[in-house]
Amino acid sequence: MTSPVASSTSLHLDGHSSANVPVEAKSPQIKILLWNLWLLPSLLTDRHSHTRALTISPLLNDYDIVVLNEGFTNKKALLSHTNHPYRYIPPCPRGRLVDSGLIFLSKYEIVGSGCEKYERVAGIDRFAGKGIGFVTVKVEGHGHVQVFGTHMQAGASKSIQIARATQATQAGKFVAREKTADKEAVVILAGDLNMGPRQDATCEEFSVHYVDQEDAKARCAAYDEMVERSGLREVDCEAGWEYSRDVCRFLVSGLEYGKGDAAATYEQLSGPGSRRLSDTKPLCLTLSLREGSQCHKSE
Repeated sequence: MTSPVASSTSLHLDGHSSANVPVEAKSPQIKILLWNLWLLPSLLTDRHSHTRALTISPLLNDYDIVVLNEGFTNKKALLSHTNHPYRYIPPCPRGRLVDSGLIFLSKYEIVGSGCEKYERVAGIDRFAGKGIGFVTVKVEGHGHVQVFGTHMQAGASKSIQIARATQATQAGKFVAREKTADKEAVVILAGDLNMGPRQDATCEEFSVHYVDQEDAKARCAAYDEMVERSGLREVDCEAGWEYSRDVCRFLVSGLEYGKGDAAATYEQLSGPGSRRLSDTKPLCLTLSLREGSQCHKSE
């Protein structure tokens, strides 16, 4: 079930409506951060989740739009030093101990949002409200950018493979169905997908995130299904070999015919003394929209 949010109810950091907060138009280069934060209950991580959340918080301010995974705990600390005027946190579904762990932050006005719970989950993920959500933001002079976010099923058992394949189909359908009515909008999917593109036709080469060739075949098939249904495509990354095997990914559409470019890079973000802040590398998509592009101008 989706829950669209009109511009009149965009949320400010203090919980009040921020529809009337003026946001200056930025340059047409938009930085979108994807980061799986590993903010689980401390006993399930490194016992320093709260400290890491406080350290991560101001680091997010260098990015225009932020998509966070595994933001299950310490949300107050995580958001305490962010300066994004708008945010969207999908609600926790009934019957789940924790929410989806998804958090969206934006320096642009959020004019629409929604989410859907995954119909099938397995293993420890059954305790979380895993699903897919999105925000649509208005970029003054360039129309809309819609960003979907998700964190999909982890693991490699048979039941988990079935759950992830079901989620991949559902996610692809959700993106295709919920795409903004603005046909000229740029649409992006960001998330720890726990799957990715195949390295070769038989999956003899596969990501370190997979346990064996059969696991790779199942994950790559699910990934192919999601990509086809969503109508999105891969983006380039400077770290080509590493990114090709990563499960944290960006997919995009709406940059055809010279409207713009999108490229991903790994970010070097760490705490005092180079302390590790997560078990996953942060990934940034730089979205470059063409100056004066008529196809991106709001009516």
